[in-house]
Amino acid sequence: MSQDNEVARSLIRYENEMINHRMNWFLILQGFMFAGLAFAWDKNKALCVVFSLVGGLSSVSVGLLLRYGILAIRNLERSARNDGKVIGRGSDETCSLAHFLLPWHFLPILMVLAWLFLICVRVLDIR
Repeated sequence: MSQDNEVARSLIRYENEMINHRMNWFLILQGFMFAGLAFAWDKNKALCVVFSLVGGLSSVSVGLLLRYGILAIRNLERSARNDGKVIGRGSDETCSLAHFLLPWHFLPILMVLAWLFLICVRVLDIR
């Protein structure tokens, strides 16, 4: 394996680890936010809205970070392929349903929708 190929693999491995760390922190944060919301649900409507807004905005933020990491990996793979180095299957650029349902694509969007739904339920007092 050439040194350039090793560097590309190392960079891809690093980006993949960063995506993993971001997903873990994202899920931990969302768990804490839902727990806080559960404690505040019957006590303070404004606090529930704040928890929901922070949860939704953090989902958008982490979703963007995950997207940038995925794009970095895709660019590294493309660069390695252009140089004639095969480094594996690679990331698909397709817009299939299976591609969309991958956790790093789907979970941030799902969480934004969940937080928006909870804001609507709490503010409109839907029971």
